[in-house]
Amino acid sequence: MKLKLSKRTITAVVVAGIAVLALVVSRKGGDAGGPEAIDAPAHQACADFAAGYPKAKSKALRLSLADKVTANSSRSENNVIRKRAAEMGAAAGDGAAKWKTAADALTSACKTG
Repeated sequence: MKLKLSKRTITAVVVAGIAVLALVVSRKGGDAGGPEAIDAPAHQACADFAAGYPKAKSKALRLSLADKVTANSSRSENNVIRKRAAEMGAAAGDGAAKWKTAADALTSACKTG
């Protein structure tokens, strides 16, 4: 028994196979590229930052807030929160523009996980 397939059938099978493969890969890679879970230390860092950010008008207050936030985030398994908190801590002693940029990035990371 010979099985004869047309080019159209072969193309449809290949396209369907690629679609299934892409779906499997996207679900597997979702943890690496998507938002990470907010664990307790990350949640605490975000909560401390949200509470302290409006009050952190001076360099001393920004540095104090950065110490508190980075202490909590350093215990987190969430790489994004940890990285953004470290960037915010580094910018706390810089000018207002760098501080705002880093603070906005941390706020965004806290919202998305």
